[in-house]
Amino acid sequence: MKKSTLLFSGLIALFLTSCSTLQFTGTAIEQLTTPSTEVVDWENVNQWQHADINSENFPGMSVHKTYEELLQDKQGKAVVVAVIDTGIDITHEDLKESIWVNADEIPDNGIDDDKNGYIDDVNGWNFLGDSPGDQYELIRLLKKGTAFENRDLAIEKYAEMIQKDGVQHSLPLIEKNLVNNIYHYEKEVKQANQLGWNARTTGDDPDNFSQRFYGDGNVMPKSDDELHGTHVAGIIAATRNNDIGMDGIASTAEIMCLRAVPNEGDEYDKDVALSIRYAADNGAQIINMSFGKDFSPHSDKVREAIVYAASKGVLLVNAAGNDGVDIDSVYSYPSDRLNNEPEVSSNFITIGAIGPVKNSLMVAPFSNYGKENVDFFAPGAIIYAPVPSDKYEALSGTSMAAPAVSGVAAILLSYYPKLSPEAIRKALMASVVKIDYELQVGYDRRKITMGELSQTGGIVNGYNALLYVSDQQKNLRKL
Repeated sequence: MKKSTLLFSGLIALFLTSCSTLQFTGTAIEQLTTPSTEVVDWENVNQWQHADINSENFPGMSVHKTYEELLQDKQGKAVVVAVIDTGIDITHEDLKESIWVNADEIPDNGIDDDKNGYIDDVNGWNFLGDSPGDQYELIRLLKKGTAFENRDLAIEKYAEMIQKDGVQHSLPLIEKNLVNNIYHYEKEVKQANQLGWNARTTGDDPDNFSQRFYGDGNVMPKSDDELHGTHVAGIIAATRNNDIGMDGIASTAEIMCLRAVPNEGDEYDKDVALSIRYAADNGAQIINMSFGKDFSPHSDKVREAIVYAASKGVLLVNAAGNDGVDIDSVYSYPSDRLNNEPEVSSNFITIGAIGPVKNSLMVAPFSNYGKENVDFFAPGAIIYAPVPSDKYEALSGTSMAAPAVSGVAAILLSYYPKLSPEAIRKALMASVVKIDYELQVGYDRRKITMGELSQTGGIVNGYNALLYVSDQQKNLRKL
């Protein structure tokens, strides 16, 4: 087992984009030298998300306590959790026992045995084909509109494009986005302007949503660098108590693998929408979405898919994003609402990230927040989990916080399978651990309360959530 070296500081300046996962390297520090902080137990940090927030040094979700005190000698039902992400290493030593298998599909026979339109979709579907990466949405839109070199014209044209989606971004914000991200986009910009470069290999038109059956059944990563999906899946469902690697959160979760997020660049709205629909049609009860972007030309199609998933009884768990900003005012996609209008459904929850400290630096500096658009927070900094080829690494991002919540939701559904997405959402929100002291958020470490950062003002807690469902199950079943 490979153990990563870790570095975490609430004040560290990190270079990232809205959908990035952060990888910390360096010598592990022994404590955070800030006022009112306690010594961090670095020997146990690799499992900190499981700690009991009330009795241990870490603000975890009380997962171990849940199993030891509430679920001992109880048998839960399997829960299918679809992970829309990069490829997932379904052969990983700590994950292979937790991969969903389509029992109606015969592997590798070239026949659509279950007649769902996807041939040999044994463990899910790969909407990306052979492509390891793609362009950022910004670059794709600029490429459609005008040459990048003419910045003023590009900004004007881009403003027109996004306004068609109903999003009223101001021109200064667009210009700031272009300027601030020029370094990060440099490679993609060059590719976009060279010989009409197009990374998509599936043969479909990404703007034509009637073309549905493209890609293939190979959900594996294209390289070991494509590690995001494996890490997310491991947080949810790495085999518990096998003395290998780490413990996942939900012991009965089965991971449906949907490769729709490029390792570099932004996901296409079409791939996201069709992934949601695939999951809803093929038995998923929870969908984890650890990705996001600033611009979404077909966000209406994604919202339609969210509504469709709600009609099928599926809960969607969404990462808030890693810009360290208020997404009530700076829009982020995917979302179940447009321009802060009413939500299109009640099956969608958005999660911010905290780190392994119980003090004013608890909220990870990269985490987005929003009193209206973020529901609550979960462990998302320095999360140790599987990566391809039987390895493990500690990664950080709201991408890690979302699967933490998906895992807790899977526990609830495992023991109370009749609960609707609305009921699960209510239980998770009603049972959070409230944080009543002042916190610091964003890279400027602005002082604020948790109640101003999210709808609930708290952190998800598995133990509390299970007790809440046990006590309120009659009322919850009415939802």
